[in-house]
Amino acid sequence: MKSLHFLLVLFIVLGTSAAAQMQAQERLPYTTIHDPQFIPASSATFLHDPDRVIGVVIGKVAKAYPAAILSQHGLVEDQSPSGPIAITW
Repeated sequence: MKSLHFLLVLFIVLGTSAAAQMQAQERLPYTTIHDPQFIPASSATFLHDPDRVIGVVIGKVAKAYPAAILSQHGLVEDQSPSGPIAITW
């Protein structure tokens, strides 16, 4: 598979209370993904060269979030080696 074009976007989530997170979730018009599951790039046969992903690289950890999935869910809350992150499209 040819290399995918990566758009690096990283939003750090800092100090949001659980109550504020619940209120925000109630107002969102989509379902947030919490703690996403990842597969090896070689197994991502559903992705093709023109597909867009948001890539995050922190140290030796690299993750790709397909834009098509993000456009359906709007927000992914994940963990990085440095702490929590939120990915949006």
